[in-house]
Amino acid sequence: MSRKTMALVAGAVVAGVLAAGGWAGYRHLEGQVAPGEVLRGYDATTPAGVAPHSEDIFTGRVKAFEEQRDLQSWTSDIYRVEVTSVLRGDVRGTVRVTYAPEYEPRPRLADGETYVFATRTWEDSVIQNGHAQMFKGDMEPVDDQQLAVWREALTLLVEPGR
Repeated sequence: MSRKTMALVAGAVVAGVLAAGGWAGYRHLEGQVAPGEVLRGYDATTPAGVAPHSEDIFTGRVKAFEEQRDLQSWTSDIYRVEVTSVLRGDVRGTVRVTYAPEYEPRPRLADGETYVFATRTWEDSVIQNGHAQMFKGDMEPVDDQQLAVWREALTLLVEPGR
């Protein structure tokens, strides 16, 4: 066999092995997720898990529930939120935040209450002035203990060696 033929055969074998390994890995992950669930690469239920993936972390007072809409195959509640203080990022004023709790019944955020929001800006103008809530844990009105936990999560991001 010529060198060229050997190289082509070796390349085909490697491609086959990679394809089979990728398919096996996909099947492994597919078995972990039920229909309607999302597989994330981070823990969306803890501040320490969410903080590294959020552009903005802020406290905000819910001004109003606006609507419920399907966004990218996920049912989300949309709230108008007035930013009251910023822990990370440059968000200001009144923004629209999408929140999609992962459990039923879907609890609504209370108008007039202040919560901690950890968000990413919606791409491609899916929601005008919109931010997607990354935190999927229990949303409770903010208190000093919650703020301390979020500040600690942010500290872990900037302290070397932690």
